[in-house]
Amino acid sequence: MRGGNPRHDFWNEDRSILKIGGASIPPDTMPRYVVVENLEIRSGRPPYGFTADDGSAGSYILNAAAVFVEKGEHITIRNCRFHDCGNGLFTANQSSDVRIEGCHLYDNGNVGSAFEHNSYIEADGILFQYNHYGPLRAGCDGNNWKDRSTGCVIRYNWIESGNRQLDLVDTGQSAFYQDPAYRSTFVYGNILVEPDGAGNSQICHYGGDSGNLTRYRKGTLYFYNNTVVSTRSGNTPLLRLSSDDETADLRNNIVFTTAPGTP
Repeated sequence: MRGGNPRHDFWNEDRSILKIGGASIPPDTMPRYVVVENLEIRSGRPPYGFTADDGSAGSYILNAAAVFVEKGEHITIRNCRFHDCGNGLFTANQSSDVRIEGCHLYDNGNVGSAFEHNSYIEADGILFQYNHYGPLRAGCDGNNWKDRSTGCVIRYNWIESGNRQLDLVDTGQSAFYQDPAYRSTFVYGNILVEPDGAGNSQICHYGGDSGNLTRYRKGTLYFYNNTVVSTRSGNTPLLRLSSDDETADLRNNIVFTTAPGTP
């Protein structure tokens, strides 16, 4: 809500420019079948600000996003451009059946911070296709795509740079952990680009990062028909599995590196 509309009031207005779900006026419900399409959204981060619902001046916080899906079912975000925000796109764990397609995300993150990303996703079912993800803002240490979802499919995207191109880690939601779809993650048909000096040398990390091994994915990453290009001067690990309980099925990928010798 922007500009003091008394008929509309929601919480966490400093978390995003566009927010789906979570309001006090009108009474909170579960949004369904929402399409966000053909928008360019930028500058949702410090030091930028906004006009709050009472007409006062507000300031965005570090993890503000261009779009924040706090809750919602059957959400489609299509053909949008998100840049110059803390997180380009953020979905919380009450979101389900989310589709992100044909979008361009780049230049997000906060300088010196590893906690904001081009996308930060935790959803009950996510399809991510036909998108172009460029580098984060200079000096930002976040990942390009960070995911804690169940039923995750990442296909036919261009994903360039970031601390990692893909960081597929554990959920904090017991319902997700019990879902069989949490155990299968599909990454196929993508182009993954790792420039020299982009941060962590790993292209993809699968399993978890909380340190609580009981929550890790403990399933299979299906990684096939991808093209990986690295111009790092040192080593380029294609994949890191977080524990012995994670498995990867890699098939039909092309990996091109420019570094000579054993790396």
